[in-house]
Amino acid sequence: MSEVQLRQLLKDEIGLLPGLMENCFSMKVDKAYFKWKYLDNPAGNFIGFGAFFENKLVGFYGVIPERYQINNSEVIIFQSGDTMTHSTQRRKGLFEKLATLCYNYVREHHQLAVIGFGGDKSTPGLVKMGWCHIADVKYFFIHALHCKWINNFTTEDRNFNIVEKTDIHVILDIQKNFGFKKNIKQHYSKEFLKWRLANPRFNYRCFICYQGQNPVGYVICYEDEGKLFLLDYCSISVKVQKTLIRRLSQICIKSKLKGIITIAIPKSEEGKWLKKAGFLRNPFKKGPLTTNIPFMILTDQKPESQLCSKDQWQVTPICHDAL
Repeated sequence: MSEVQLRQLLKDEIGLLPGLMENCFSMKVDKAYFKWKYLDNPAGNFIGFGAFFENKLVGFYGVIPERYQINNSEVIIFQSGDTMTHSTQRRKGLFEKLATLCYNYVREHHQLAVIGFGGDKSTPGLVKMGWCHIADVKYFFIHALHCKWINNFTTEDRNFNIVEKTDIHVILDIQKNFGFKKNIKQHYSKEFLKWRLANPRFNYRCFICYQGQNPVGYVICYEDEGKLFLLDYCSISVKVQKTLIRRLSQICIKSKLKGIITIAIPKSEEGKWLKKAGFLRNPFKKGPLTTNIPFMILTDQKPESQLCSKDQWQVTPICHDAL
């Protein structure tokens, strides 16, 4: 009888992943998606381990490297993603075995620091494996009816001019001048933004706000499942952020979308930005957009360390590998 074989997945084997992803999540992506995510990443190639049964890939666990700034020093932190087990091989402990192989490999070659966005079912198991649950990320939204209200009962501020263009140098300048001041945050660079916005799954749109000749804010968004998702944002003031959200509300109305959504830790600086811009949260435990998204980290550092403190982290949607 054949046994499941566990080993590191090679670069030229990423073509095996789309079939496994479709089996696990009914999600259709092609090899180009995994090439973008795992091989084109300017921070380095993925580290992944696969389970093979009768020469077929039946399980996978991988992480991707990302450049972060910790107290203004650049470091590599890995992000967990694409945990997959074929429907015929579940409840055999493959996830824990593959994940352990991956973590040990990271330990051998790097400092162990792996972040992830968990789920209600996976989080208890991750905690047992030593992960630290830092905070719950929540959904924020502006309903389509609210978009209409914004456009009908607010006036456009003529002090600002919004231009739709993806000018990476301008985005970097805005981030440098007006970005959130956190001790642990994604390292913005030309290489990172070019790669991040090349995700073949989505068509991104970028809007930059100018006051005279000066760029004072931007938003990056994409349409998905009838909603407009706010991927990234930064601005000098509340007036600017409301001006930018007003433009996104016009897109929702024109395209007949359900509304604008995004994610953040509620009481964080990012969450307060969204609230000031007009975003709401579902206050109930049931209903649309009530799902908790646990933000977690696996590290050999102590639980009281800086890496395990939610107040130290900047968490915006662009940090999430699946968005």
